[in-house]
This record gives sequence, C-alpha cells and structure tokens, in this order.
Amino acid sequence: MADVSPPRLRGRETADPDEDRAQIILITGLTLAVLFVAVVLLLNTVIYTENLATRGADAGGAEAIEFRDGVTEDLAGILHREHRNRSSAAGVASDFNESAETYAETVADLRARDGVIADVRVIGSTVEDGYFIAQNETESGFRNMTAPDSADADWTVAGNATRTRNFRLTVDPDNLSDSASGAFTVVADGTTAGTNETWSATLTRETDGDLTVTVDNATGTTAETFASRSDGNHTVDFTAGTVNGEPFDALSWAEKVQTGSDEYDIRYENGDAAEGTYHLVVDDRDGGADADRSSRPYVAEAVYGVEVEISHRTPELTYRDVIRLAPGERDA
Repeated sequence: MADVSPPRLRGRETADPDEDRAQIILITGLTLAVLFVAVVLLLNTVIYTENLATRGADAGGAEAIEFRDGVTEDLAGILHREHRNRSSAAGVASDFNESAETYAETVADLRARDGVIADVRVIGSTVEDGYFIAQNETESGFRNMTAPDSADADWTVAGNATRTRNFRLTVDPDNLSDSASGAFTVVADGTTAGTNETWSATLTRETDGDLTVTVDNATGTTAETFASRSDGNHTVDFTAGTVNGEPFDALSWAEKVQTGSDEYDIRYENGDAAEGTYHLVVDDRDGGADADRSSRPYVAEAVYGVEVEISHRTPELTYRDVIRLAPGERDA
C-alpha cells in the first residue's frame, strides 16, 4: 500500500535526533560566547573609567602641590631680594608686600589661561620682624671676617637672638688657617639666663685646599673634610647643615643652644683668619654690625617670617593652604 503521509511529516520522522542536539549545543555555545564578550567589554569599560577618574584627581592634586611649592620658592627669592636691596622709607616689610602683590597678579593671569583660579595673599598680621646681616664681596674681592671697623678679630655678630635662618658663609681656602689653633670659628653662645651652652664650628684648610669643618657642641666634637667647589671656594650653610652642598649631619646649627625662646649670641672668633662673604637673618639683635649699608658687614631691617595664604581652584579640585615663609630656617 502506498505511503500517503504528508511530505513534512515524513521528513520529521526521518530526521536524526543527534543533529537536533548538536544544533542546540552550537546555539548555546554562541550565546555564551557573546555574553562573555559583553561582560569583558563591560568590565574593561568600568576599569578604564575608574583609572581615568583616579588619574584626573591625582593630576589635579599634583598640580596644586606644584603650585604651592613654586609659590614658596618664588616668594622666598623675593624676600631675599628685598633684604639685599635698599628698602623704601616704608620699610622692607612694605616692599615685600608690594612685590608679593605684583607676583600674585602675574601668577593669577598666567594660571587663568589654563582655566585655573589662583590666588596668593600675604597675611599681614603674621609678619615677624627681624634683621638681615650681610657681608658682600667688595670691588677688590673678599674681605676678612673681622668687625665692621676691621679692628676686632673676636666680636659679636648679633647678640640676644633666639632664632637664626639662612645663615650661609663662603670662604677662600687660601686665607684659612691650617691649624685649629687660631682658626676662624663661628660660635653660638647661650646666655647664663638661657641654656648656658656653647656651640661652635671651626674652619681649617687642608694642604690640597680642602676644607675641614670641626663642630663642637654639648655632646662632643665631630670633624669632616670636604672638597672645594668648582671655583675653588667653600660654602658652609650652617642652618641647612651642608658644606658645598653636601650634608654634614653634625652641622646642626646651635644644637642645644637655640631652643626658640632662649637668647644667645652669635660670635666670630679669629675673624682675621678667614676671608669671604656671609649673610644671615635673626629675629633680634643687640650690637654687632652697623645699620649703614655702605659698611662691610652691615645690618638691615628684615622680615624673619610671614604666613601666606594660597588657593588653587579647577573644575575638579579646590586646594587651599597657609604656608609659613621663613626660608633657610633650621629643620624647615
């Protein structure tokens, strides 16, 4: 008898069940692959977005910190320049404020071009008065380290100070003593009403022109020798604790003498055994160099320290800080 089933029915009856299962497995595999790819793309997008957001915050913070450090360095330079220059009748504090305002306007204009609102403001009520003492190089070269009248080799540079900053001295090794006896010495001498301690640093020349610095303080004596700079001279930064730019751990200015409140004297001994230049800023003084700038050394009214308020604002970050400006202060 002939098969009268419809063609479609006959086809289904003859289909291989294994082929149906294979097709289902294939479709399921493709679907899972698409899902995995989508998940990976989504995770990558999330990670990229997070990294981008984090990088943006770091960049904004780094820019603000860079701005703060730049302002600190620039204003320190302006402060030192005002001490060096002849101040107006209004005084060095007024001159510094005026220069700082000009600087702030310039910085604000430059930063505005990059979409930054920047502000620098000196807090006038925080100005700490002081004195700038300096000996510059003369037309004939270096001068010795004696008193302003060139008569006294042992003399008081500044009396009754409680704080000293930016104390830097440059000497020619050819004029230094090669023996500790009679050598040029910088002394910080505590008063009997204060610490009553004495700190000193003695400078002597080695046969090859190197410099030996011998520090004598309440804990003992330490000496170290340093090679000269490229120009043959030596620079000792007493408050930074360096010689020719190299750290000298024992050179901690007025250790056990400067406490921040006790008065002490800064003295030179054997000033005729060294020639060079120096400058320092003290918060107070009694005696020492004369206020006449034409003399060597000389003293001028100064700003020992001041606080400056800064702000740096971008669409992503607002940064504000108050910095104390006292360049060259010990442990600063």
